[in-house]
Amino acid sequence: MDDENRTDAPDEVLDPAAALALLNRQQQSVQYQQSAFVWVIELAWGIAWSVGFVLLWLIDGAKPAFSIPLPVAAIAFAAIVTVAIVISIVLGVRSSRGVRPSAAASFQGTVYGVTWSVSMVAVWLFASGLQFNGMTGDLVAIFYPVAYVMMTGILFLFSASLYQAKPMVFLGGWIVLIAVIAPFFGYPNHYLFLAIAGGGSLLVMSVIVAVYTARLRRKAAGHV
Repeated sequence: MDDENRTDAPDEVLDPAAALALLNRQQQSVQYQQSAFVWVIELAWGIAWSVGFVLLWLIDGAKPAFSIPLPVAAIAFAAIVTVAIVISIVLGVRSSRGVRPSAAASFQGTVYGVTWSVSMVAVWLFASGLQFNGMTGDLVAIFYPVAYVMMTGILFLFSASLYQAKPMVFLGGWIVLIAVIAPFFGYPNHYLFLAIAGGGSLLVMSVIVAVYTARLRRKAAGHV
């Protein structure tokens, strides 16, 4: 048979072990892309909680030696938290760039994102209702941060279940625990406790996640 009638030989079939290794590397690459910025987000929130709650504590916590006016501390706290929110949104969008999720994953992600917003607004409305019924002074100062911190911990536990992220179980459980303990420190020391135990735990978790992400990057690149 001449060369004109000869068909090309079929491509060599990829070895099953090599195909599995390739699939694993691709999965690890996607996991790395989606988690590459998580440690930065946790670092941002760790700094926001540590610095922000210390500023709130300094309103009355270091008197008479030193004090920060309430409006200054409140505005600074809001600004720091806003920066952390912006960082979370920007990096969250970047982490999913180029990844085409399934319809189920898109629905899951949408509901998860909406749950955060609804929960935080619900806490604010609940607190407003309590104020309307007479909650004032130190109780207001205790309730707002503790309620938000507790809701954050619950949502972290929800995240752990949703995304099977085991470290989030410990972080979420810890944050819920410090939220229920904080009120026993009283005003204004509950701010300092939340700064150390809450912000500190997020800073530690950011280091742990950074190490985990570096390992994923090496695996995705084919280095064990």
